[in-house]
Amino acid sequence: MPHRRNRSDGTNNSRRKFLKASGAGAVALSLAGCSGGGDQDSTEETTTTTEGSGTVAGDASDIPKGGTLRYGMSSKPDSANVLVSSSVYGGVPLYRVYEFGVALDPISNEVKPWVFTDWTIESDSDKPSIYFNMRDGLKWNDGEDFTKEDVLFTFQYCMDQVPGQFASIIEPMEEIKESSKSDWDFELKLNKPIGYWENDTLGGLPLLPKHKWEGKNYKQYDPMAENPENGPVGLGPGRLTKFNPDTSMQLKLDNEHYYDTLSQLDWRKEHDQIIAGGPFLDKVNFKIYGSQTAMTQAFLQGEIDTHYGSMKSAKQSEVKKTEGMGLINGVDSGFSYLGFNGRRKPLDDVAFKQAMGFMFDEYFWIQRLLENNAIKGDFAQTPGYPAPRPDYQFAEEGEMSTHPATNAFDFRSEEAAIPNVEAVRKFLTDGQVIDGSEGTYAGKEYPGSLSGVKASQSESKHEYTFGEVKSSALKDSDNADKEIRVDGKTIPEVMDGDAINIFIDPPKNTPKEAKAIKRWAKNLKSLGIPVKTQTVSFNTMVSKVYQQEDFDIYPMGWGGTGPFGSSAYAFFHSDNADDLSKKDHDAEKKNVSTTLYNGVGYGLAGGSADELLSKARTELDPKKRNEFSAKALERIYLDMPYFVMDYDKMRWPVNTEKFDGFIEGLVDPPYASFGTALNNIHLKE
Repeated sequence: MPHRRNRSDGTNNSRRKFLKASGAGAVALSLAGCSGGGDQDSTEETTTTTEGSGTVAGDASDIPKGGTLRYGMSSKPDSANVLVSSSVYGGVPLYRVYEFGVALDPISNEVKPWVFTDWTIESDSDKPSIYFNMRDGLKWNDGEDFTKEDVLFTFQYCMDQVPGQFASIIEPMEEIKESSKSDWDFELKLNKPIGYWENDTLGGLPLLPKHKWEGKNYKQYDPMAENPENGPVGLGPGRLTKFNPDTSMQLKLDNEHYYDTLSQLDWRKEHDQIIAGGPFLDKVNFKIYGSQTAMTQAFLQGEIDTHYGSMKSAKQSEVKKTEGMGLINGVDSGFSYLGFNGRRKPLDDVAFKQAMGFMFDEYFWIQRLLENNAIKGDFAQTPGYPAPRPDYQFAEEGEMSTHPATNAFDFRSEEAAIPNVEAVRKFLTDGQVIDGSEGTYAGKEYPGSLSGVKASQSESKHEYTFGEVKSSALKDSDNADKEIRVDGKTIPEVMDGDAINIFIDPPKNTPKEAKAIKRWAKNLKSLGIPVKTQTVSFNTMVSKVYQQEDFDIYPMGWGGTGPFGSSAYAFFHSDNADDLSKKDHDAEKKNVSTTLYNGVGYGLAGGSADELLSKARTELDPKKRNEFSAKALERIYLDMPYFVMDYDKMRWPVNTEKFDGFIEGLVDPPYASFGTALNNIHLKE
């Protein structure tokens, strides 16, 4: 599972370039998780610095102690079990309870000692060993000593159980044991070199207490049921003392052992923006509202002090003019996207998905609905972490997200919002594919791929024709004059008698996303593709996509994806997809514990970047690794298992009347960088 990332790849320079352009000032990250796909109506381009931000480091003894931060969420968390939870709503509190082997310096972007103090790898071996040491003197939040047995247990337990969302981290691990070398505590044997070994391997698994997890089936273990008053046992500053996912959670910040050790590490004292010695608050109370609108209103009415995600653009001016409220600048740690089930014909065809992408009106989405508070999407890697992006590796400086090769699938329009139906139909009937070659496609020039990589197909997989309208989904449409045929059959004839089904989040929760998808559906119908929309809850969507693989198209978002590109392996390599051709599909639908990230089945169907992803994953040279990642991301872009909708320009709403210590420019401060933010936030004098 994507977590903390290696620093030794030139990313400091790339990060500075992006920060110079964006006005951001620091970066940190945490565990990736999925969130509802939609309304990134967040921030304006200009920077607003709130009163109390940019805190200068000082003696922690001078900082006021105590206080409760009230934190709102629009959706409920999925689980208090850290090995099962895969949503950001569960991750926000859980990753204040658990700790990982290494940390990423939020200012310098370097991997730093944390629970593990130092490490090395055998760089000249096909099956290298990682040697590392643990920090002495740590205690679990129940007072038990943290020992070598806990480290050995965590790695072995995860290797034995293989929790789905950690599969990509566990897969290269072969054996963990105490080291026979006197200078090292542990030896972790790998079955191949891992380019992200410092962060993904040493820092990818939450450290588990053996005395709580031994003998447990991770799928069934409920830490709240076993320990309802104190919750899960971890090394972090917090205890999850309440977990009522429909309504509320409570995180008490009282692990004194954390304050005496990890919070006081020397490298944390080197930065002006960080105050060593936190967190300074007593607790965080989380309230679940069930919709973004209700959550936003709760903040504006003073019921909560902050919330997950950015403030709605329509409400930002109200925040700015209200005394005691502020907006903290941040950078998106992930992206929002539409995912295609490549296991289903014709969504297994790169050409068909590209043509569907042509019909998504990104002007309507970015400019009209989001009011330019997001960056138009392209590669499945946020510009906030640019090092593995093709336009960072292969374009000129300053062309991030603007190079013509990043706009291959722009909306094809005759004028304004009217789609160029005939041009897209011809693209399909001619069997064209934007395969990375220079050319004109559906009326738009494309300069060729940045990296030289090609799509998985150079021509369409199926034969497309257009004829009489027959499907009920199109007969109800005013502007559908023809219907597409796939190898001579209508789409309902190909897809078990139904139109292509596009999931949408409940419109009351994400009204702008719903409008964008409905506009897209209308445009697809005008092209002659029968589609329908279906409203499903976030948790139902997660189950349908990642556990049952029972979907056509869905909207979703990833957060905390990290700066070095290894999340692409988790999202798109076939190792992280269920091969349903080898299983009983009906039985698989009942396996609700499967949570592999590659729900779209990319690599098994609809194209593959497996070879490039594997090269990036096993390449120890940082420069070569980043180039492999960039090539993989560009092939993924061309094959379109995801249509990336946007990257959020974040403005995190906070109570500046009561609290101080906020840090400007963190990546995703309410989630990916919440640990860094929380360690600094404190009551005002």
